[in-house]
Amino acid sequence: MSSKRTLSALVCMIAITALAITFSAKSVHAGKAKIAFTQQEKVVAFDPGTGLGAQTGVVTGDITGVTTANFQWTITSFPNYTYNDRVGITDTDGDQIIFRSTGTGRFLVPALQDPSLGGNPGAPPFQPFGNGLGGPQSGTYEVLSTSGKYVTLYTIGQTLSAKSVAYNPSSPPTQLGTTGSSYTEISQ
Repeated sequence: MSSKRTLSALVCMIAITALAITFSAKSVHAGKAKIAFTQQEKVVAFDPGTGLGAQTGVVTGDITGVTTANFQWTITSFPNYTYNDRVGITDTDGDQIIFRSTGTGRFLVPALQDPSLGGNPGAPPFQPFGNGLGGPQSGTYEVLSTSGKYVTLYTIGQTLSAKSVAYNPSSPPTQLGTTGSSYTEISQ
């Protein structure tokens, strides 16, 4: 009987300790801004001579729908650049919102290499980053125009913070000039 009580007491102490650790542990997201919505887009056009391009994709979160974005990148001091985008979102109700997205970015040069493939582009299946180009960006989304539900949810001139990454694939295996994709987190 005594060993059952000892075992019960031990189990209770372990459970209490586990709960205490759980409630006192800090979240890896503690102190970070709430992500309002995310964008995932495919670059559908890009002219490296002018820095002009376009992307289309989807947005999920507080806003859910499809996106279309026109952008311009300007090299400031390679590998650094600035960007000036217009992002339009249409949801399934037909309500729309337009943002001006501006900020800075940095190409990751040199790209990370897979040592098992050697060289650039290396042997098949080829380097995943190789001579592709991309990197992180950070900036803001400013509300420019709204319709439907977004008229009351967002004020004209309201600014949200954004961080993203964009990357174009390497060649080979893709044709030179193949466009890539981007992922953006917009926070309140």
